[in-house]
Amino acid sequence: MESSSPYSRKEILKWIGISALLGLIVPAFYSFESYWTLQGLSKIWDDMLYSFMMSLGISLSVGLNEHLLDRRFSWLEHPGKRLILEIIGISLFAFSASFLMNVLFFTLFGMIDYSNFPWKIMLNNALIPLYVGYVVSAFFISRGFLSRAKAEAVRAEKLQTEKYRSEVRILRDQLNPHFLFNSLNILTNMVYEDADRSAAYIRQLSRFYRYVLEVQDEDTVEFELELQFIRDYIQLQQERFGTNALQYSEKLFPNSDFHIPPLALQLLLENALKHNRCSSTEPLKIEIIQEGNSLMIRNNIQKRTAQSEHLGIGLSNLKRRYELLKAELPQISNNDSHFSVKIPLLSKA
Repeated sequence: MESSSPYSRKEILKWIGISALLGLIVPAFYSFESYWTLQGLSKIWDDMLYSFMMSLGISLSVGLNEHLLDRRFSWLEHPGKRLILEIIGISLFAFSASFLMNVLFFTLFGMIDYSNFPWKIMLNNALIPLYVGYVVSAFFISRGFLSRAKAEAVRAEKLQTEKYRSEVRILRDQLNPHFLFNSLNILTNMVYEDADRSAAYIRQLSRFYRYVLEVQDEDTVEFELELQFIRDYIQLQQERFGTNALQYSEKLFPNSDFHIPPLALQLLLENALKHNRCSSTEPLKIEIIQEGNSLMIRNNIQKRTAQSEHLGIGLSNLKRRYELLKAELPQISNNDSHFSVKIPLLSKA
């Protein structure tokens, strides 16, 4: 709950201290020599008191004006209206505080005859500190504006982060059922062919999904971990198609200290298998080649007669994930003989 008081005790003490310091300093501009003797100090102590009172009154009044306006008119939402009200508020509050402090000061020293109140003198004396009020207000305005701008920037960043995580979660939810559907199709065909291979495939599949569960909440994972995961995935697929039908090779730099979106490589390999024929007479050749800070996944083209109606979902998903990571987007190349996708390798955050 927002406090209804414009100042905490700490802030009041701070402004009292600043005003006291100003009270000591201001007379030095016109009577510096008076500071070196007790007699000189006795001559300017009333000037010090006057400077202290005026500084404190104006500072607190301008602070009150800022407090009231901050509650109703934000600089970020109502800049024009806030500026007009700022000028009006400073003029009223600072002038009133200056006038009252003048009256109080002159009353303390018995310099006012209330039967013949010196309105003209008091008003003139109040006008000069008003200009100081504008300077003090400029400080408050700058501090308040920068503080709120920073708060708004932090708030916007938090909202963007939440939006990003929400979208990534949705994209992952699209991938997992898609892969599970393909895996169950593979297993269905294998069960009727070889029970022992089916059991081994199920065990491998369980290890595969353990990794999927471990990385499902990660934005990126270590490239080496993803690469080992892909090798397991290739073994799963070779269980189905055979090592002669599915040929896999890597050309990578040693000790690549990069990150990559989880399951990105699996998605590309799955696309290659889903959209191309794969047999011992027509082997599907998949290569993963590292080129500097990027990775190219390439396969020969031998399209299936019946193409999947979900052809573009995987690649669109991958592009969107890189976009949400504010990274360079994957590049797709498709010629008569080969289909390739180049994806950026990400530096560790």
